[in-house]
Amino acid sequence: MSTEYGGVHITGGEMSGAVAFGPHARATVNNFGDPALPPELAALLDRLDELIADHAGSLDQPRNAARDAADIRGELETPDPDRSRVADALKRLAARAAEVTVIVEVITRIRDLLA
Repeated sequence: MSTEYGGVHITGGEMSGAVAFGPHARATVNNFGDPALPPELAALLDRLDELIADHAGSLDQPRNAARDAADIRGELETPDPDRSRVADALKRLAARAAEVTVIVEVITRIRDLLA
């Protein structure tokens, strides 16, 4: 195999992405989105989990409330969160926690951040 190249000539349109040419050439592209939640939102979700655990006896369906909170976090950690799904889970959670003011306040703050 020859080690001399006549060059690269690309025609006919646009090209994007990595290009490698020649023996042992490699082109690598790593696209890492930022799955981390904004710090304030992450702190609110952590607080929500704590409050659900602390006030389980006062909640309507505490296991479902915990599951709603996990669904909210899971959806918000995806690259393209479904806002209507998050809104539905927040609505269910607010109904389950209606008697616990501190939880409803955290839910309201989460909604405000997402608005």
